[in-house]
Amino acid sequence: MWNELDQFIDYLQHQRRYSPHTVIAYQNDIAQFIDYLETRLNRHQVSAGTVELNHIREFLGELLIAGLQKRSVARKISSLKTFFKYLVKRGVVSVNPTEGLAMPRLDKPLPTVLTPQQVHALFERLQGQEFAVVRSRAIVETLYATGMRVSELLGITPADIQWANGEVRVLGKRQKERIVPLHPRALQALREYLAARQAKFPQLGDTDALFVTARGKPLDARTVRRLMKKLLTDVAELEHTGPHVLRHTFATHLLDRGMDLMAVKELLGHSSLSSTQVYTHVSMERLKKIYQKAHPRA
Repeated sequence: MWNELDQFIDYLQHQRRYSPHTVIAYQNDIAQFIDYLETRLNRHQVSAGTVELNHIREFLGELLIAGLQKRSVARKISSLKTFFKYLVKRGVVSVNPTEGLAMPRLDKPLPTVLTPQQVHALFERLQGQEFAVVRSRAIVETLYATGMRVSELLGITPADIQWANGEVRVLGKRQKERIVPLHPRALQALREYLAARQAKFPQLGDTDALFVTARGKPLDARTVRRLMKKLLTDVAELEHTGPHVLRHTFATHLLDRGMDLMAVKELLGHSSLSSTQVYTHVSMERLKKIYQKAHPRA
């Protein structure tokens, strides 16, 4: 099955154009199952055609007994379903052993969202003209102004910013392109950062990565996550402190102020409206809290 896995990964990378993070998740999930199966059946090589539904159920059962969260188990089921569906299409197997395999029921936690006051406090901590501070201010302003993902942020070049129109070109999942507006404060923060970047690294051009390290190398996602964790921990007690909090906050604040759900969907780059609808639940929960505090008989 290892050869089939290699071919599947190549298919995800070059035909489906999945992100590196998603591809690695698929690879790890399926490799873990193959390792389990080889041990379980005491074979050095296992053919995909010998896999049965019971093998998969036993594998998932052991993961649950080991304490793996239901959400992680659900992801592994999804990975295996996609893998075997691919093998059926290619004629490697005639029967999909994941047919009839049910997904575990999951509680859907509401996204972590900042209040407007917490957003204000966040920007208050980004005062200064040092390169790192100017860069951090531009990153946070851009994330909150656009709701883009970190991978999208790090893929931007200066050439992608349309200064006259106040827009930025974003390359999303599966190389899907969209244009997102930038409000004046975000544009100003980006201008200040680009001036600092040009002064510090004059060799960098408009087609190089927009956000760079103190050595002029492209910034990575881990650095942005560390930055956001530090900033968010300073302004609020949150269950999650990653950059996605600003994406959630962006969408929720727009819906709170009356923006149409379909418009928010397009700004976020969601392929399905159901992915965006979670933010309507966040808005409703916030509305209920305000109602409970304000209504005389609540």
